[in-house]
Amino acid sequence: MSKEFTFNGQRPDESVEEVVKNHPYVLFFPGLKAVVLLAVPVGIFIFYGANIVFSVATFLCLILAFAIFAKAYYIYSASVLIVTSERILYLDQLNFFKRKIIESELNKVQDIASSTEGMVKTTLNFGDLIIRTAGAGQGNEIIIKNISDPYSIQQEITKRIR
Repeated sequence: MSKEFTFNGQRPDESVEEVVKNHPYVLFFPGLKAVVLLAVPVGIFIFYGANIVFSVATFLCLILAFAIFAKAYYIYSASVLIVTSERILYLDQLNFFKRKIIESELNKVQDIASSTEGMVKTTLNFGDLIIRTAGAGQGNEIIIKNISDPYSIQQEITKRIR
């Protein structure tokens, strides 16, 4: 997949080496919230039957459940780490209208670490990747949260910076 991947701002002689997305587990809790929210109209129907309250509650819960999951899915699908032959780019979609893009040349990378904490993350093999870059200010550390197999990504980047 990464070889045919292109993006805006890609340099003419630059090739995409890795494209890393968040682990699908990040959709679990928003999905759970949506399912619990959809149970509200069922409870209203059981206790009050089909009436106007049930209809309004069902409509509102459907809209809200869809919005919760749509936001989570949009953030999941739009957040991506791109490792090219020359640099690292991290597109972090924070919500519908807020995106943070961090870019660093590979020769500026000083240190890379990965972190996998907890039973769920260890079992499903996902965690965080921390990339420290040269620079003495804010933005000299790139933290990519909840990616699949962070150790192998760490090793791939380490190979490229040597």
